Amino acid sequence: MRVFFATPDPNRPGAVADALLSRGYDWQVLSYARPEESRQVLEQHAADAIVVDTSLDDAEALLRHVLYTAPQTARLVIGTTEHDGIEPRLQALAHGLLSASSPVEAIAEALVAYAQLAQRLDRPALRAQVGALTRLPGAPRLYMAICKALEDPNVEISTIAEQVMADPALGARVLQIANSAMYGAGRQIASIPFAVARLGLKTTRNLVLAAELYAFSGPEAARAERVRQRSLLAAWLAPRLMAPRIDPDVAATAALLAGISEMLPELDEGEVPALPSVPPVQDEAAAYLMGLWQLPSLLQQAVAWQRTPRLSGGGFGVVGAVHVATSLAFDRPVDWVWLERCGMAAHLPGWRELAERTDRSAA
Repeated sequence: MRVFFATPDPNRPGAVADALLSRGYDWQVLSYARPEESRQVLEQHAADAIVVDTSLDDAEALLRHVLYTAPQTARLVIGTTEHDGIEPRLQALAHGLLSASSPVEAIAEALVAYAQLAQRLDRPALRAQVGALTRLPGAPRLYMAICKALEDPNVEISTIAEQVMADPALGARVLQIANSAMYGAGRQIASIPFAVARLGLKTTRNLVLAAELYAFSGPEAARAERVRQRSLLAAWLAPRLMAPRIDPDVAATAALLAGISEMLPELDEGEVPALPSVPPVQDEAAAYLMGLWQLPSLLQQAVAWQRTPRLSGGGFGVVGAVHVATSLAFDRPVDWVWLERCGMAAHLPGWRELAERTDRSAA
């Protein structure tokens, strides 16, 4: 594997190479000293991943160059801080975000994760198509920050509320979702701290995810709004279809993420051969995007198999719940034969009635 660094720090590339080598990865790590050399170096040495420091004057131009000339290359961006220090236009060009204060071990781990993802999805045509999308959903940065905060069992509601309020537009969207018929309970919620307290931390986290994933503008806005509403319905349904001993929060998050496949209109299915052992290209591409964001593999799998659960090789579980929930929410066919094999087909009429009743109440 070949990694290209565009950074003014002369020590970082070598330190990352050493960190990779200590993990058993003897990869070629390249860097350039002057901005005008960057494209020439990349043309001579195709990279599997590129790490761009936002402090460079030509950072955006370099990212766009890679986007159009080598879309299959994983693009990581290093900012002043992991979230706030990277401008939105650069975030939109990046698959992953890192902080300038990130230790070299964290950068090495991120690169290894991308390599493992590319190995699992060894379909260069698919990776090139996803990389070339010009309306690529951005990595859900606030959602990831909240996930990290929730790792602390003593985290306070005020901490999560402050993170949501730091982005006024996103906070407004979260309030809008929290006041919808599906999530609202009683009187209208007028403040984000109160919304977080009423809904709970995990539900708030998923509302942030919905607001970030489907925050499209321009011609895509109406479509994104519909997909967001359908995805919220699927996320509400999925935990209520679960077998015992399965984490309902995982099912809800996976169902919410699954709608991304509906927001990848630029994919050309003719360029990515359909295979009997893989899901439809839009679902595989959405799962690949989840991997680029370094979301857990369980979520990637549920997104990939949302229309083809039989390919999972397992029982009902999270994959089954996401399949049924997204099928009902987006009015897709349900794999009745597979449900029968799982022993869950008898539940389908009741699930369908629940979905229709919930959809009517939210209208």
